[in-house]
Amino acid sequence: MMVPCTPLRREVITYFAPCDPRQGMGGGARVEQMLTAFERLGLHITVVSYDGSGDLGLTHGIVSRRTKIVQLGLPARVPKILKSVAIPILVLIGLAHTGKNPWVITHSPGLASGLIGLLVSQFRRGHLIVDLTDARDRDTPQAVYELVLRSASVVFAVSHRLERLAQSFGARTVVYLPTFLDMSRYFRDNRERETTRTSLGLAQNNTVIGYFGSFARIEGLPTLLEAFSIVSKAEPDAKLLIVGSRNVEGADDIERIIRDRHIGGSVLLLPPQAYVEIPKMLRAADLLVAPKIQAPENEVADPIKIYEYLASGTPCILSSIAEVAAMAGKAEAAFIVEPGDTKALSQMILHVLANPELAHAYAARGRRLIENSYNIERASNLIRRTLADHVGPKPIVEGDRVVA
Repeated sequence: MMVPCTPLRREVITYFAPCDPRQGMGGGARVEQMLTAFERLGLHITVVSYDGSGDLGLTHGIVSRRTKIVQLGLPARVPKILKSVAIPILVLIGLAHTGKNPWVITHSPGLASGLIGLLVSQFRRGHLIVDLTDARDRDTPQAVYELVLRSASVVFAVSHRLERLAQSFGARTVVYLPTFLDMSRYFRDNRERETTRTSLGLAQNNTVIGYFGSFARIEGLPTLLEAFSIVSKAEPDAKLLIVGSRNVEGADDIERIIRDRHIGGSVLLLPPQAYVEIPKMLRAADLLVAPKIQAPENEVADPIKIYEYLASGTPCILSSIAEVAAMAGKAEAAFIVEPGDTKALSQMILHVLANPELAHAYAARGRRLIENSYNIERASNLIRRTLADHVGPKPIVEGDRVVA
């Protein structure tokens, strides 16, 4: 005798992101952490993503057991004006994957995610939730940026400056939600550390200085390369590990600077790695550096890279810019230098390398800081409370049909 199947009841949301959460670059790390937090709330998620430098076409993939991704790709050679055709296509994709009265999450108020999320949420009469991670980009009109923020049921802001900015534009509910991490990924394993170093061709006597992330101008990589050219003369066994790429227009030409400074033999340049691999690569370094320069974007943002550095338990040197650097400096959890100061950075690197006990004490405090105050459990609880208070019950899907 056959028993009728009970339709599967799932709580489903749609998440619009201008990046691939599996990569970690271009905001992908924040998206990945937000997805993990929403999964902990019992939600199933469809990510609708856009890649403006990929292959032409629509791809489907799996991010995790609860999250799938639909990504529209357009080649980089397509003129920017023609890429605007992606907006109505992404809206149609979003509508196809979104039921009635949904929760629609968007990574930012920008054109590639915020405007699309706004249109889909209005068509479906749902709730728009914005994760405000950065200042307005050049491609997004000010009117669109403000409209998305005003239209959201909830805006999560990664920094207090962005919190105040959203409030000034008339956003209804703005909640401070800084970067957070799943600390179970950031464990110390000396055997794995040595395996990773060996796989990278690093010797036991090499002191490894690490940088992870974009080659965008605001990241200050030329300052680090200049400083390292000084450090390498005093520390000939030092190696500079750079993991990242020129993922935005106007990025620094790192390969040219390496050639000009004649430090190619001491620099290991790797392309972006899958986000799941980043924690073990961080552990392979002896010192991590975030040399951000003075720029408006850096003053309002909350770079996840710095939290990852601190969580790894590796000594860190940070530029004195952004809220997280001030917090880490006050807690004596990281060494702080003035942005763009090559001499100060080189001297600090040499100081940290010459004082391993002090460096390890700072690193231990950095890890505890993230464990205690910026963990995913704390963030998930804040998200749950906020959405319960300001959005209401989670949307339920029965089979493929929304019922609540």
